[in-house]
Amino acid sequence: MLQIQPEKDIVIEFIKNEDFKYVRALGAYYLRLTGTSIDCYKYLEPLLNDYRKIRTQKRDGNFELSHMDEFIDQLLHDERVCDVQLPRLQKREILEETNELE
Repeated sequence: MLQIQPEKDIVIEFIKNEDFKYVRALGAYYLRLTGTSIDCYKYLEPLLNDYRKIRTQKRDGNFELSHMDEFIDQLLHDERVCDVQLPRLQKREILEETNELE
């Protein structure tokens, strides 16, 4: 997705897709890599209510069972997800104080 650089509307449609959980996870990961802090909080926080099971691959090649809400929480709070260093997010409290987020 980094090579084809889809428009923001297409990425948001990926995130809103409720039928395919891995398409949703891919859209969330791409938005976290390329989006602004405001977009990340606006579009990723509602996904914390998605409790479907997903499989994630560990460094040793084995798979572990996880949940979509855990993956989204990692995207919002961890510095490194899937062995990729993520850009820093502005803190949510600061965005709320400046009235950029509700």
